[in-house]
Amino acid sequence: MKKIVLLFFASVALCMAYIDSDIDGVEDAYDKCPQTPFSDLVDYSGCSINSSTKEFHFDIIFGMGFSQTNYTLQESADTISTFVQSDFYMDNVVLQAVISRYHSDTQDGSGWDDATLSLFYKLPTTETFSLNLLTALIFPTYKSPYGNEALDYRVGFDFSYFADEKNYLFGGYNYTFVNDSDFGYVSYQNTQTFYIGIAHKPNSDKSYTLSYTADESIYRDITAIQILGIGYSLDINRHWFMGAYYDYGLSDSAGKHSFSLSIGYFF
Repeated sequence: MKKIVLLFFASVALCMAYIDSDIDGVEDAYDKCPQTPFSDLVDYSGCSINSSTKEFHFDIIFGMGFSQTNYTLQESADTISTFVQSDFYMDNVVLQAVISRYHSDTQDGSGWDDATLSLFYKLPTTETFSLNLLTALIFPTYKSPYGNEALDYRVGFDFSYFADEKNYLFGGYNYTFVNDSDFGYVSYQNTQTFYIGIAHKPNSDKSYTLSYTADESIYRDITAIQILGIGYSLDINRHWFMGAYYDYGLSDSAGKHSFSLSIGYFF
């Protein structure tokens, strides 16, 4: 099986339920060789069967989510979001593109979210610990009544630590530089996102996760969004995979209940 990248888009559910730390197309829950190089071809268990230089592969993921808050407008409203994500990799570098659209039950409550183009770099680590660096461009792909249509930047990292074959710890930190100017009574700020979680795989084709996320709003006077999430992922076959996620809002700025489903195909 050729290597691919599965770095699940967390902006819909804010839940890192699908984790592929060595980015080889085999989720950590099923990966028996967790630190294979990006350029290696791997088998169904994630172990190298052949090595090649500058191999190029990709995946595509589709998802839909429901939330009781419109995070783009920061309003309480039943909101349905859809997204498409694609990941491309070569050696230790991964390029990821994500675009999403939302629809809320409010006046003018439909539109595009920001589009995100991210670059990940995998650092040399051990068999039990992995670390990836992140930089991203956030493109304004919608018209906003609040003047927040500038290009933003993001830096960060994520990690995974394997306690044993069935259990591991994951987490990460992002810092976003928000370049929007204050608009009337609306005041903007740079934001930080922190998440941490644990994962358990009872067998080779499924896994469960429990995670906590704290995500600051770009609006200065909004309380940080805090979410407790649970996730379930299933490896359907060598190419198809899916995930189901539920989030419970711990802060007033988060919707109390959020759900999302995703399905992907890797090449």
